[in-house]
Amino acid sequence: MTFDDMDVAIFSYNRPAYLKNCLASAQQNLPGARIRVFDDNSDDPELVAFLKTLPPEMLVQPTTDSGDSRHGGLYPNMQHALDTAERPYLLMLQDDTQVVRPLDQSDLDAIDAAFAADQSRAFLAVTFLRGARIKRYKRLLAPSPDRLYDTPFSPDQTGYAERIAYFDISLWHVDRLRAAQWQMQPSEHGNVLQARRTFSSMPHLAAPFVFHVPEVPVYRHRQQTLAARLARRVVGTEPKRFVPMTPDACQRLTTRDLSIWPIAEDFLSTVDPKVRRPFVYKDVKRHWWLAALSKAEFKLRHR
Repeated sequence: MTFDDMDVAIFSYNRPAYLKNCLASAQQNLPGARIRVFDDNSDDPELVAFLKTLPPEMLVQPTTDSGDSRHGGLYPNMQHALDTAERPYLLMLQDDTQVVRPLDQSDLDAIDAAFAADQSRAFLAVTFLRGARIKRYKRLLAPSPDRLYDTPFSPDQTGYAERIAYFDISLWHVDRLRAAQWQMQPSEHGNVLQARRTFSSMPHLAAPFVFHVPEVPVYRHRQQTLAARLARRVVGTEPKRFVPMTPDACQRLTTRDLSIWPIAEDFLSTVDPKVRRPFVYKDVKRHWWLAALSKAEFKLRHR
């Protein structure tokens, strides 16, 4: 495998600074990959202006109305990315993610080996693990001799029915998905269930290279709540970028014993030292009072 075997799809909506950060990190660390931005018809003036600077072949602006209230047009856009992929592997990113380190040939070989080891495997997790969820990961995953974290196969094991099978942010095997006539469902949970029925479990790379930028602006129904608007003033609108991993840090990550789990908080640092730890992924959760206001707003809306 080389970078010429990789398509990259970045999904964007109204967060210009985040898209710029994600795109720059992909261009820097995945040289030779075919990178495309799937913008969901943003109307933020700064983002619209930035999109006009992109090469025409890089920008895709589908007009499909998904009817998905949680993610806008995300899942139809992801389907379009799969349908129009030209290379064997497809890396799915969103504008609030960052490629945190460069890949070398050993990383590309590990990706090849992960898919070659199981012909019914279509997804590979490439993100660091969230510290807040490590108990669940350790319950469902185990280190394997081929330097992956995977769900041990045991049909009579209760946890196997809950195996990790799909993330929106992951690396896809294009031919296997097309052969299975994969069609995106309108929620991540729906795609998890479909993946469990169709493919084997999704392992995690021992040496991940992507993670979610903390404390991002939150949109619902393409709008922001009062709590989200306040969070923009309190938390700010600039991405809480990660410091790119140094060669020494990459070496420690890729050669460590797998008893040391790839938890984001243990391997990544942010440019802004004031970012909350453990990381939170919505700006409304940066402070307790913003989180309480956001929760109250959603309760009122549901009524």
